[in-house]
Amino acid sequence: MGRRSDHSREELQKLIVDATLFLVSEHGAEQVTARKIATAVGYTPGMLYSVFLNLQDIFLHVNQIGLQTLYEKCDHAIKLSPSPDAAIKHMGLAYLTFAAEHTHQFDLMFARAETRPEVTAPNLTHQIHALFDLVETQLQQLVPAATDTQLTVAARALWSGVHGVAALRLSNQLYLDETNADQEIVDLLVNNFLLSWQQTTGGNAVPVKT
Repeated sequence: MGRRSDHSREELQKLIVDATLFLVSEHGAEQVTARKIATAVGYTPGMLYSVFLNLQDIFLHVNQIGLQTLYEKCDHAIKLSPSPDAAIKHMGLAYLTFAAEHTHQFDLMFARAETRPEVTAPNLTHQIHALFDLVETQLQQLVPAATDTQLTVAARALWSGVHGVAALRLSNQLYLDETNADQEIVDLLVNNFLLSWQQTTGGNAVPVKT
C-alpha cells in the first residue's frame, strides 16, 4: 500500500487520473468506483478525496485528456486538408474515428450529468471552446464577412449533427448495414450544411473538396 509521503500532490493526481483513464477505457465509466481506482494506485479510497473532491471531479480530469486527444486528431485533419471545406469534413471523420477508437471515453465525455459538479476541472471549458474554434476558423475562411455570432452558431449547429451521427453509430441506431454509413452521412451532412450556410451568409457556395 502506498503512502502519501511517497508522492507529491501533483504526482498523486496524475497517478489517479491515469489509473482512472485506463479503467474507463477498459470497462466504461459505469464500472469505475473509487475503491477500484484506489486499488489500482495502491492507496486507500480516502486518499483520493485528499486530492479530488469526488469521483465526478476525477472524471472531469479524465475528460480533459479525451478532449486533448480529440483536439489533436481534429487539428491534424485540418493540416492535411487542401481547403477549409475539406478540413471541416475531415474533422468530422476524425471525430467519428475518435468515437470508435475511444468509445468509453467518448461516452464519459458526453454523459449527461444529473447534477452540476461543485468544481470544474481546470481548462475544461477552454478545451471545449478550442475545439469549436477549429471549426469556426474554417468557416470564417469560407465566409470572411460572417459575424462572430454567425460563426459561433454555425459551428455548434454543424457539430451537433456530426456528434449525433457518432452517437447513433455507437448505439447501432443508424439502421444502415453499410460499413461506412456514418462516414457517408457526415460527408452528406457537411456538404449540404456548408452549401446552405454560405448562401445564407453571403458567401460563394462551392462544392466541398476532398
